[in-house]
Amino acid sequence: MQYGQFWIGLIAVLIMAGGLGGVLYLVIKQNASIGVKTTQFLAVALVLPLLLVLGIFGILRQEIGPLVGVIIGYVLSGHWKE
Repeated sequence: MQYGQFWIGLIAVLIMAGGLGGVLYLVIKQNASIGVKTTQFLAVALVLPLLLVLGIFGILRQEIGPLVGVIIGYVLSGHWKE
């Protein structure tokens, strides 16, 4: 494992933990509901760093482009309806 891969993986894990922690804080402390925007935020905060790490470590190579496109399509699909 290279030195840069370690730090990028660590930053991605911190982003994922921060996103999940922020949503849990809103739900538990402020009694917020989990709606479309929260689900879209979790998709960005959890899936995109995961894809980044899997791509850097060489687990996913050719599949990254379509997967990122699907995530972006999902996140932006409900944007214009509100």
